[in-house]
Formats: sequence, structure tokens, C-alpha cells
Amino acid sequence: VQSEVRKIRQTEMRRVEEKISLEINHCINSIVYWVKILLKNKQEKDDFMSDGCLQKPTTACNEVCRFILTNVLGTMNGPIDGENLQHVMMELGVRFHGALLDHLMGYQYNVVGAMQLIQDLHKYTATVKRFKDPFVDELFEGLNKLCNLLVVDPEQLIEFWNLGSLAHIEHGFLVQFVKLRADYRRNNIQSKLPSFGTHVRQ
Repeated sequence: VQSEVRKIRQTEMRRVEEKISLEINHCINSIVYWVKILLKNKQEKDDFMSDGCLQKPTTACNEVCRFILTNVLGTMNGPIDGENLQHVMMELGVRFHGALLDHLMGYQYNVVGAMQLIQDLHKYTATVKRFKDPFVDELFEGLNKLCNLLVVDPEQLIEFWNLGSLAHIEHGFLVQFVKLRADYRRNNIQSKLPSFGTHVRQ
């Protein structure tokens, strides 16, 4: 009898754990979806092609960070704790990073706009620091360094390209990212990029 009771209890525990896991995944999906909506609706088309820097983060950045700090972190720390919370914050951070990167890949950047982007990324990075996950911190720090490719002089691109923090990134993705520069064709930047074989990977 005790053996049967134990089996039933284990089965019920697994069922509850699976249900909780599904609910958490649904919650993360909803958060990331809302982040995408905010980015889409609040990011102006000329935010990164402006002639004058705002000297502050864009509206889209402020709205997303406010949402995460108030609506996400403000409620997440209660019902979830310990290792479960760490796992959830890492998963959320990774998916937030992916959504943000996909969003930013849809814009072009002049030098002033790239500096505006860097301001935004500083705020995004400070916000995810609250997740207290080293891997998420590393992702956003890498995104900050990646943006150097949008502001450096064309002649310095190779130097930044082969930085330790970028050298492990796929060559094709780096090319696509550099193409976001508004001066890509005007300055014939393609001719200044290293070929696939000379891209140092670590």
C-alpha cells in the first residue's frame, strides 16, 4: 500500500511540476511578446538616423526598461525563489536579448544614431543587471561591444572586428551587422572588411 501511495504521490508531483513549468514558460512568452510590442510601437523610425543625439535613452528603451523593472521584476521575486528564480531570469534574459537584437537589426544607423543606440544599450544593460545572472550580463556586454562596429572609423573596423569579444561571432552575422551602417555603401565598407578566412575566431 505504501508503495502504491508513493507512486501516486510521485506521479502527482511530476504533474504539478510540469504544470508549473508550462505556466512559467507561458509567462516568459507573454513578457517577451509585450517587450516586442513596446519596441515596435515606441521606437521612432528616425531614432537612430537623427542629426542630434537626445542625450538620453529613447522612449522605446525607457518604456521597455520600466516595464521590466516594474511589471516583471516587481512581481517575479514573490512566487518564485532560489534556483527556480535563477533559471527563469536566465531564460528571460536570453530571450529578451534575442528579441532586442532582432529589433535593432531592422534599423540603419548613422554615427549620431549609433551613439544614441549605445545610450539605450547602457540602460538595457543596467536593467538586466537586476536579473543577477552572469550569462545574461555577458550577452548584453557583448551587444554593447558589437555596437562599436557602427561608430568606429571605417579604417578601424578590422581592429574592432578581431576583438576577443567579437572574434567568436559568426563572420556572416558580423557582415550583416556592419551593413546597418548608413555609410556602408558610401564609404565602400565592404572592401575594408576581412574575408571569411581572415576572421580570427577564438
